[in-house]
Amino acid sequence: HVTHSKQWYQRRVRVEENENIQNAGKTFGERLIADEFQRIIRETEDDTKDVLTNLLHLHLVSYVKDNAAWYLINSVITPEQATQITATFDHLCRVIGADALPLIDSFKISDEMLSAPIGRDWVGFNDGDNKGELDGF
Repeated sequence: HVTHSKQWYQRRVRVEENENIQNAGKTFGERLIADEFQRIIRETEDDTKDVLTNLLHLHLVSYVKDNAAWYLINSVITPEQATQITATFDHLCRVIGADALPLIDSFKISDEMLSAPIGRDWVGFNDGDNKGELDGF
């Protein structure tokens, strides 16, 4: 019985360590993204700078919001701050919403891409064997 408990504990510790390593890697990647995004914003000289800044803030707030439970459990943020993060996320979504269509248009997605079978009905398209999405090419 003692050996079983010890083995379970050792496995649990390995799982927690693995989760911590994966979370550290993901957070490091997010930091690299944020740093590069900030560099691009600094180099931008037109009114696009405000839109890009709002997008960066939304991305960062979204990351914290998605991981709020961990931040709360580890006392990185308070419950009041978690509430504020959600309010900030909602506010940024409204602000960016005003620029949604121009942002989408800036990707210059062709009508052909918008009318691709997967674009019209993603669920239906993936319901069966779509032959690696190569049918018709």
